[in-house]
Amino acid sequence: LLVCLRMLIRRCVYENISKDDIQKLFPNEVLPELQRLLTLLLQKFQREWRAEIHKDEDTLPRLKAMTWNMANQDSEVTEPVAVINLKLQNDAQAPQGDLDLKFQLAKETLDTMLKSMYSIRDQLSNLGETSNGTFSQEMNAV
Repeated sequence: LLVCLRMLIRRCVYENISKDDIQKLFPNEVLPELQRLLTLLLQKFQREWRAEIHKDEDTLPRLKAMTWNMANQDSEVTEPVAVINLKLQNDAQAPQGDLDLKFQLAKETLDTMLKSMYSIRDQLSNLGETSNGTFSQEMNAV
C-alpha cells in the first residue's frame, strides 16, 4: 500500500496529473471513498510538494526511457558499436521538457561506463552506512 501511495505521489508531483487522471491511477480494488479522499489530499498538497522539490534541489533531468541497437554489425572494417537512445524528462521545463539523447559506445567505453555504474549502484546501496562519496572515472571518447 505504501509503495503504491509513493508512486501516486511521485506521479502527481513530477507529472502534474489532473484530478481525473489521479482517479484513473487507482486499481479497482481501492474503495471509491478511499479513492476520493486520497485524490483530495493529493490535489491539496500537489503544488506544495512540487514547490519543495524545486526549492530544495537543482532540478536535473530524469531518465524516462532507454533503447539501444547495434551499429556496424556487418562491417569488417569498423568495430561494432552500440547506439544508445535516452529519453530524459526535465521537470523544470515541463511539459516540453523531454530531451532525446543519442550516442554510441564501443565495447571498451561501455566496459568503463559499466564499472562506473556498478560503483554508483554500490554507493546507493550503502548510502546509510557511508557519507556522500564521489567516484570519478575518465571515459575515452568513442
